[in-house]
Amino acid sequence: MGQLKKFIMTVSKPDTLKTLCHASISLIFLHFLIKFEQIRQNGAFHYIDIPIEPDFVPLGIQEPQLFPSAGESRIPHIIHQTWRSEEIPNKFSKWIQTWVKNHPGWTYYLWTDESARQLIKDRHPYLLKVFDGYSEGIRRADALRYVVLYEFGGVYADMDLESLKSLTPFTKKYACFLPQEPYEHPILDGNFEHLVINALMGCRPKHPFMKRLIDRLPAFQHMWSVLDSTGPHFVTSVYGDFKGDYSYPEMHENGIYLAPSEYFFPTIDPAKFFHFHYQCRRWIQLSSIQKRACKTLKVLGVKRKPLSFSYTDHHWEHTYIDLRITLRGPISIHKLVPRVNIYSYTSV
Repeated sequence: MGQLKKFIMTVSKPDTLKTLCHASISLIFLHFLIKFEQIRQNGAFHYIDIPIEPDFVPLGIQEPQLFPSAGESRIPHIIHQTWRSEEIPNKFSKWIQTWVKNHPGWTYYLWTDESARQLIKDRHPYLLKVFDGYSEGIRRADALRYVVLYEFGGVYADMDLESLKSLTPFTKKYACFLPQEPYEHPILDGNFEHLVINALMGCRPKHPFMKRLIDRLPAFQHMWSVLDSTGPHFVTSVYGDFKGDYSYPEMHENGIYLAPSEYFFPTIDPAKFFHFHYQCRRWIQLSSIQKRACKTLKVLGVKRKPLSFSYTDHHWEHTYIDLRITLRGPISIHKLVPRVNIYSYTSV
């Protein structure tokens, strides 16, 4: 007891507490510094001992498809984006402006928390209890995009998505298109292929798939993860059910085109580099599709750039878990997009 009392008295001294506090902060900083360096360095898949056959074909498409250069658009030329208010974080400004630049003549809508709730109240009042009950803003933002596309049609894009060229060719060819995450994401994370991502979606108004997404929201609201309740896992699940129930061709009025990741999500999420590197070092234990994903990473690398036929590039900001502090204040959407429309003030 005497030794314990002496220890407690020692660590209770102000100088000792100060030293321990500084040491703890230093250890935390060192931990994240090492982790950052690991993530930065682990893009080097070339050095992992993975056999590559001479005739190996990496995941992905070899050639882009052809799109019509003329004809009527099947999807309205409306860009939808959402944020909490009309004051947008400065880091998104350059990407927002790429959408305006590459889509002259398109209508631009910003959906704020206020206008989003008003739309739900006006068009889908039965959904309001579910919408208000979501514990996180990202879940409401997810639900909103399905309602917006069902009611008005157009293209929804996350704030951290950069437009590289006009989506008009897609709007002329398809009545609804969905992108998928980079092929390696679902394969190395969950051992399955084709994860639909809802950071970008384009659809005609009143499309039955969007209606099904809306109808399924209440049944998934209890899910712990946002990915499962309203996000990509939710959309992928509903997409699988929809495709199983109907056999619409991709270009049918009620069809859905699942776009290769090269078109809209050509770059891999940097937050996954370390995990993928760890997975591929366990080569022998992987499934056949995971081995192919690792071979693809070794051949193509993990730090990629958009291709000549990529239409967008995702910057993987993960705003719903972003704890970074910025010294630059927000900027008004009216300054970025002078002709912006907001549902509270106007109607589509």
